[in-house]
Amino acid sequence: MSIERRRRGQISDSLRREYPHLRWSDPPYSVAPYVPTPIKVVRTMLKLAGVGPEDLVYDLGCGDGRILFIAVEEFEAMGAVGYDINSSICEPVRSKAEKRGLRDRISVVNGNFFLADLSPASVVTLYLTTSGNTKLRPKLEEELRAGAKVVSHDFPIRNWTTIKPEPPEFYTVGSHKIYVYKIPDAFDRRRDVPRSPEEESRWKRIRDIFLRGESR
Repeated sequence: MSIERRRRGQISDSLRREYPHLRWSDPPYSVAPYVPTPIKVVRTMLKLAGVGPEDLVYDLGCGDGRILFIAVEEFEAMGAVGYDINSSICEPVRSKAEKRGLRDRISVVNGNFFLADLSPASVVTLYLTTSGNTKLRPKLEEELRAGAKVVSHDFPIRNWTTIKPEPPEFYTVGSHKIYVYKIPDAFDRRRDVPRSPEEESRWKRIRDIFLRGESR
């Protein structure tokens, strides 16, 4: 067994002991399978977020990098950062950015986005699952600055309110749903609803587990 696989196994075992109700796919710190977002949906997501020259877009689970390239090339975003735990798909995205002369505006991190510093982002795009969004939600609430937007393809962020003023709470592109949230409006409306200490500290505890694994 490789050192990397053993380390990931140790992280996974720690997570299962800490959170026995969580179910992680392979590799253990994935919270969703890789399914590419259709290009038409990508463009609509970025349009609804109002992406422009002042924006830094973070795509959590960036896959082939389509959101990164469309954000920079078509919407003229200042920059785009992608996170993906699959090393085999990160390098082709880096090579593509190099060939297009975009290495100074597009970067890809082969790593776990629960360990990322999301504070520089003005727009965060997601295509996870509802449970994955729930695990990520406390981190988004703590790290994203006021005015930042979170755009989720198909899956809502529970206990958040979208920017859409009338029902339904999502926009549609064919059979696809797009949920758009603005920080802190998305969760300010429920600040009077008590949350358990466990929920408040969930992302911090998960982060600590991963960091212990990274230091091995």
